[in-house]
Amino acid sequence: MPIELRYRDDGSGVVYICTGVVTAADFFKASEEVYSEERIDRLRYQLVDFTATEHLDSNLEDTRTNAEIDVVAANQNPNFIIAIVGPDDLTFGLSRMWEAMVSHSDLRTRVFRSIPDAERWIKDTLHDS
Repeated sequence: MPIELRYRDDGSGVVYICTGVVTAADFFKASEEVYSEERIDRLRYQLVDFTATEHLDSNLEDTRTNAEIDVVAANQNPNFIIAIVGPDDLTFGLSRMWEAMVSHSDLRTRVFRSIPDAERWIKDTLHDS
């Protein structure tokens, strides 16, 4: 599976481990699980890790759809944040486009080039909440 979900911190955090070729359909499926009724209320953060991704197969419309899904989830639970790690230019750029698409909402997001920077932001942001 191109996206493995690893829950941590008693289910309040989830890391998307993305490997190989990742498609928009893979994200739709992962979001369905993460934003399920059983999980959405406990969610405090997501970390999307693209460091092992060979290719992100997503276009503008896919990115827009993913953004809409995230905004709807944030309306249900306004207390979670999303950090994305995109080490290569394409993934970083698509992630920044997604970030711009959710910027009209209250969803707190940040795109990074490295896992340590993303982890630090998650920790600091949750600590300040």
